[in-house]
Amino acid sequence: MRKHIVNVLKILVAVVLVWFVLSKVELQDRYATKIARGETWVQTGDFTGRILTPWKAESVQFQKEGSEQVETLVPIHDEERILEIRPGLLTVVKDLDVGIFLLGALCFLFVACFSALRWWWLLHVNDLNVSTGMAIRLTWIGIFFSNVVPGITGGDVIKAFYVARLTGHRTRSIVSVIVDRILGLIALALLAAVVVIFNFADFREIGYAIYAGLIALMLGTTCMFSRRIRSMLKLDALLEKLPLSGLLKKIDQAIYFYRGHLKGIFLWLLASSLNHLLAVLGVWLIGTSLGLKLPLVGYLVLVPVINIASAVPIAPAGWGVGEYLFQKFFTDYAIRIGSAQATIMPTLALTLSLVYRLHLMLWSLLGAVFLAFQKSRPTEAQVTALMEESDDEDDLQPEGT
Repeated sequence: MRKHIVNVLKILVAVVLVWFVLSKVELQDRYATKIARGETWVQTGDFTGRILTPWKAESVQFQKEGSEQVETLVPIHDEERILEIRPGLLTVVKDLDVGIFLLGALCFLFVACFSALRWWWLLHVNDLNVSTGMAIRLTWIGIFFSNVVPGITGGDVIKAFYVARLTGHRTRSIVSVIVDRILGLIALALLAAVVVIFNFADFREIGYAIYAGLIALMLGTTCMFSRRIRSMLKLDALLEKLPLSGLLKKIDQAIYFYRGHLKGIFLWLLASSLNHLLAVLGVWLIGTSLGLKLPLVGYLVLVPVINIASAVPIAPAGWGVGEYLFQKFFTDYAIRIGSAQATIMPTLALTLSLVYRLHLMLWSLLGAVFLAFQKSRPTEAQVTALMEESDDEDDLQPEGT
């Protein structure tokens, strides 16, 4: 019952957020005119209708609502006058540049496969004998569950479930997925942090949040891996006093195991930052295909922050959260840098978020193909039962798939 309530609440959060962002976008084509009077702008016209030619062109054919006359409009944005084309959401999607979009979409294929290799390494060094091919298959299956069938049983849990069944080691399987997820989030934050250093004036508040998070992670990691600090904090004694102390000690031991592989983790962290650079480049290309004219530097800071926030499980697959953050952050950034698209950025940013998310869902169907070839497809009850077992993990019997 509790799980159903949580799922319903997550769906409600997503619905409310999506409704909120949709209330701020243009659903119908329009154009507006303004003139400068002193230091203020005065709107002289706001007309709805249909854009008959690509809205990104140097001149646009526009038919006003209720009229058969077609106007030729040339966008203007100077010190005295503005004529602004405001396409509706569907018009933005319709005029998508397919070639640029496909280049952006292709980036995700490489990003996902690289992530699978990083996870395989974490499994391999922890003596969980899973082949590279199997790690790639399970990664795509996890992506499918995360993006297409979200819920209490997410993609990370599914990956841990299959590895636990394959190897017979539940705790180490779960920890490998947790560490992999943490590495990915740290790499995202590092990418944004490096870019913020050179553009701090434009991203001051976000920069403070990123650096605070990274410092907290560094302190936590140091406490986890330092023998001296663990002894000072009497961590082992503390774990003994906590509920589920046996399980917590196993998790602690599985994480502490990676202390002997810090060099490899550091190298994978650097490589993961480059991998996320490719991922952001993919989002930038998709945004460009839709007509967004924002500098790549803005994407390099904002997209990692949005992805980190969307990873918090407060809505199914981050639906609503990502849309709200894309709209807010991209619009605020467009206003801050004086972009000519600032007024229409709520529509463009939301469209980018929706198109990007739908493109991820299409890629995720590859995971459904891999899932179809698995010998066993677990139910949510089976996954939950295995993940909640408190027996010694070595009692699990490895199974084929």
